[in-house]
Amino acid sequence: MYNTIYLDKVNLHFEEKKILNDISFEVRPNAPKCIVGKGLSGKSTILKSIIGLTKISSGEIKINNISVEDRIEFNAVVNSIGMVFEKDALFDSMKVWENIMFKSLNNKKSALIKKSQKLLKKVGLNVNDAFLYPSELSGGMRKRVAIARAISHEPKFLLLDEPTAGLDPIKTNMIFNIISNLCEEFNITMLAVSSDIKSALKYFKEFIVIDRARVHWQGSRKEFMKKPTSLIRELL
Repeated sequence: MYNTIYLDKVNLHFEEKKILNDISFEVRPNAPKCIVGKGLSGKSTILKSIIGLTKISSGEIKINNISVEDRIEFNAVVNSIGMVFEKDALFDSMKVWENIMFKSLNNKKSALIKKSQKLLKKVGLNVNDAFLYPSELSGGMRKRVAIARAISHEPKFLLLDEPTAGLDPIKTNMIFNIISNLCEEFNITMLAVSSDIKSALKYFKEFIVIDRARVHWQGSRKEFMKKPTSLIRELL
């Protein structure tokens, strides 16, 4: 299926320690999926494995039927993936517009500024924010700039690692709402990791629960709420 991420029996270990253990799931278009679980269960490592930052020990990860292990073919696919890291990963020495358009800085400056300002409006920021530095932004503003950067090259996939970490409930709902609207507008396949399960339940259709490096449970939002396991009840 087009715009699909597929993991089959993915394992990752460092010496004797299992970081990921037989992880299998699929992320499809129009079905935004959220990975939840306790801290240090392997959630963020899954995202890093999908974009090739972490090399898996065994199993298979495919994006649009192209294996992450096939470095030549995957180089073409990776440009179709937008990533929002937990700590934003903005470049402090660059202005907001430069951060957003980082992948295209060799192009005409005026065109890049104009496009960055369009993206800023889409994430609820002011066009003049384009000329600020990250140090001049609040935590919520930095998150929105990171989202704008992730969609600047019109990706087919969006991966988000704790996109609302450290934000209050109002800003959390705002960020999730922005992400949800953008993915629907641009037809982006979305996979997120979030510790804020109650907020995530409003915006994601499918859930994966990771526990001790394994898939503890996966299914729809309705099933998540209707038939929770003891671990899910604990997370809620």
